[in-house]
Amino acid sequence: MLLHHYLNRILGTSGAFGQLKTSVSKAFQAKSFKLFWRTWNPLYGYMLSKYVNRPVFNLTNGTISSMFTFIFSGLILHDLWVMPLIYMVSGKIVLFPATIIFFCYWIMMALENAFNLRSRVTNDKTHVVINVCYILCGSVAGGLISALF
Repeated sequence: MLLHHYLNRILGTSGAFGQLKTSVSKAFQAKSFKLFWRTWNPLYGYMLSKYVNRPVFNLTNGTISSMFTFIFSGLILHDLWVMPLIYMVSGKIVLFPATIIFFCYWIMMALENAFNLRSRVTNDKTHVVINVCYILCGSVAGGLISALF
């Protein structure tokens, strides 16, 4: 599937501003944390799905491929520029903060899927609160773990 087909399927709109607005809205109203990540950044989602998740899935299974995708995203798409930036600003060496945070996000996503935690939630506002809580909890937990190193 080509990128523009993927974006139209996920976001159902055209134009950069419309797609940005739709992706943020759809992400926070997503009925699972897995769906949150599919709509949060559709461009990254497309690239990660096509070049990381699917090839790893073909060799392993969905759990391993999603974990690898989250770790890849944290390390390659975030930490490679975050770690030098933190060092330049603060003079501190911080090892893999985004990778650890993204691993925490993956754990929450895997647990939610394994235990079907949102099967009875029907209210969009409740989904927004849950997704915000997941982001905050994963960020705080990952930040605390990262601070240990």
